[in-house]
Amino acid sequence: MKLTFTKMQGCANDYIYLDCRESGVPENIAALSEKLSRRHFSIGADGIICVCAPVTPGADGRMRMFNADGSEGRMCGNGIRCVGKYVYEKGYVAKTALTVETLSGIKTLTLSVTDGRVDSVTVDMGAAAVSAPRTLTAAGQAVTVTPVSVGNPHAVVFTADAAAAPLT
Repeated sequence: MKLTFTKMQGCANDYIYLDCRESGVPENIAALSEKLSRRHFSIGADGIICVCAPVTPGADGRMRMFNADGSEGRMCGNGIRCVGKYVYEKGYVAKTALTVETLSGIKTLTLSVTDGRVDSVTVDMGAAAVSAPRTLTAAGQAVTVTPVSVGNPHAVVFTADAAAAPLT
């Protein structure tokens, strides 16, 4: 199987980008994401992001994200910023305000461009949904986290001393 890909990273989230605008997402995408994401044994990545043709009228593109374990994720802020850079620098779009479909809805991207190269991309992730704090046990230690979603789940630990936070 011949596969053409681009490897990009945004704030250390690194993904393998596949141009699926014409071919569609590969049938074996979950297995492919698991295999290619293996660090030290393959390309190595947090997963695969497929850059797809939009389904929603007026949208500039669609992003499908597959984690290294093969599961499909709803959204990745750093990943979608790379999608904005990808579609602009490949010449698929010529504007600097883009709309990209995700499983978490349509996201709006703003690109800063100098001499045809994207310097930065910001994304409007929408309002954060915050849930009640809960206590989790990890490695025998109780940690209170606040669940926060901006299209994808996060767990926030509030602390007066970040260096002492139980992050490991």
